[in-house]
Amino acid sequence: MKKLFFISCFIIGSLLIGCSGEEKGTNGDNGDETVIPRLVADILAPAPSTTDANDAIWATLDSTVVQIGFTSEYGQNPQMIKDTVLMKAILKSDMLYIRAQWKDPTPDVWGNYCHKSTGLGLWEHITLADFGGGEDAFMIIFDAGDNGDEGADCASMCHAVTDGMATNGGGHVDAWCWKSAKTAPAYLAEDNWWTGSGNFLDPAAAINPQQPYRENWNGLFSRPLWMHTDDTSFVGPYLYAEDAVNFDGNPNIGWDSAIGYKMPGHKIDTTIYSSISRDDRWNVLAASVYDSLNSPYTWTVVFSRALAPTTSNDVDFRGLDSIQVTVAASNDHTFGEDPAWREHSGSVPFYIILPQPEE
Repeated sequence: MKKLFFISCFIIGSLLIGCSGEEKGTNGDNGDETVIPRLVADILAPAPSTTDANDAIWATLDSTVVQIGFTSEYGQNPQMIKDTVLMKAILKSDMLYIRAQWKDPTPDVWGNYCHKSTGLGLWEHITLADFGGGEDAFMIIFDAGDNGDEGADCASMCHAVTDGMATNGGGHVDAWCWKSAKTAPAYLAEDNWWTGSGNFLDPAAAINPQQPYRENWNGLFSRPLWMHTDDTSFVGPYLYAEDAVNFDGNPNIGWDSAIGYKMPGHKIDTTIYSSISRDDRWNVLAASVYDSLNSPYTWTVVFSRALAPTTSNDVDFRGLDSIQVTVAASNDHTFGEDPAWREHSGSVPFYIILPQPEE
């Protein structure tokens, strides 16, 4: 049985604010200076774990402070407003690893669930769009190298199409999106490729597409599809495939007296992240951990992907000495099933420096 991997604690390394030359940044909404950072990937550290966001190697590296929510132009989540993200990066062999840590008072991991209602005691499906169904999220947006002066500047992409994002620089951006209720327990992030027409997930396989999370709801009978093998004794937020059995509505199990019981809204497949033949949509790994032991409480996510693109829907990191990015975080996000990111706190564009190894 899988453990609840997101409750832990860790050591925060020393801080380093990266700022280049005469660059002074921009003024925030209240006159505060927005510092433009530089995140330099370490090329000497060994490759970190892709499933443990608290790998000890990260504590040996300095952090770069990235400001988010300092101007409404780049988004201000009403629960976060101005905040900072501590970021680190490692470039090792053919892989890029990016670590992000930000403050969040609660881990919103029940973004989709089923429960027994009061009154008739029928099952109800609570989704992200419903009250109490939000989840935490973090996104990294990369300039694909063909997006003109816009680059990775998400402010000009924001809601460029109805309920969505679109590039205005004539090219593309590659966006990695981690979500606490769906992709986190599967050790993955959703890979997006944005064009002038809109924001799109990388295509799924035409035959037998991989599904790290599958919605746990039978709309025909208005009840869950699966339940935990320990039925009502299980109270965790993640229902893993190896622990799931077909739902049994037998009242002897105790469902009739389980008014308010929360059944996880997705069945999670943790085998995809380790597959050597992951679909293009799932080529970004993401290890995450929530620290509820040290104040302020924090989320930490480590993204990783091969430098070489899987398809034409991925940015090619090979040979680059730097790449422009913006990042965004959201607390208890309720964007439903569309990735519009209406309630995020975002950063100004900045660069990740990718040093080339000495020959």
